[in-house]
Amino acid sequence: MHTLARLRFHGRGGEGVRLASRIVGRALFLAGFNVQDSPLYGAERRGAPVVAFVRASQGPIQERGYVTSPDVVVVMDDSLLGVPEAAVLEGVTATTLVLVNSSRDADTLRRGQDVPGVFLTCDISWVALETLGQHRLSAPTAGFTIKATGLCSWPVLVEAVRRELADAGLDEAEIARNLEATQKAFRLTPSLGIGFCTPGAVTEPHAPFVVPRLPAWAAAPTIVAEANSALRTTAGWRVYRPVIDLSRCSRCFLCFALCPEGAVHLDAEHYPWIDYDHCKGCLVCVEECPPHAIASVREGAV
Repeated sequence: MHTLARLRFHGRGGEGVRLASRIVGRALFLAGFNVQDSPLYGAERRGAPVVAFVRASQGPIQERGYVTSPDVVVVMDDSLLGVPEAAVLEGVTATTLVLVNSSRDADTLRRGQDVPGVFLTCDISWVALETLGQHRLSAPTAGFTIKATGLCSWPVLVEAVRRELADAGLDEAEIARNLEATQKAFRLTPSLGIGFCTPGAVTEPHAPFVVPRLPAWAAAPTIVAEANSALRTTAGWRVYRPVIDLSRCSRCFLCFALCPEGAVHLDAEHYPWIDYDHCKGCLVCVEECPPHAIASVREGAV
């Protein structure tokens, strides 16, 4: 029986989940594996949970669909660990490698989850912001994943990053910056390896096709139900939060009028205040505020 590695990527729309899985899939293909790479989109909305899958094999891949028993789980946004319906840790076993983009250490993160698995963290968000100046996580996440799993070499990963980012329309200067971020994440990460890399290791065969976790009859009622958005928090979607300095506010109402989520409200004196439970951190208010009374502050720093 040939061996098969199953990787599952979790993140939020706009963080580059799909591209991260493609880079890893491309790297494994260039390393000589048969590869299957596919995303599963939920609500196609920036900040909404997204999942993607990579399967890599030394022989034919006869599975399709959702990866229910992953060898590796890559969590590109640690706020998803607190969202039960995202099922980030579903199927994790004692041998699963759980790779998390987080500023917290792995032991602290694991103790709060009550699941088995080998946890490893790296602050990919910091790497991206420090190197790229933007929260673009795809390439450094691929560096984190490849180094931790040991599935291929650094030169192969470089070629995969170059090809995928070129296909995505990035110019040479942007690709170079992304490679710098990838290398930084690669250097920060220890190489743990997974069972798939062990000579002679085999995995149990799965069903040929696995349907998504929630069937339509269970998911649809929550989509069509009225007035449920107020019950859902989007606080975990933010990288930065807008913070208002009322001493500089001219009460022009633009932040209130332009917020796409209706998360800016006015008090009795017509000063704005922000509903952080429903603010996604798009920062439209920061960009549009005439007196520059709204600052962008990294989440967790306030």
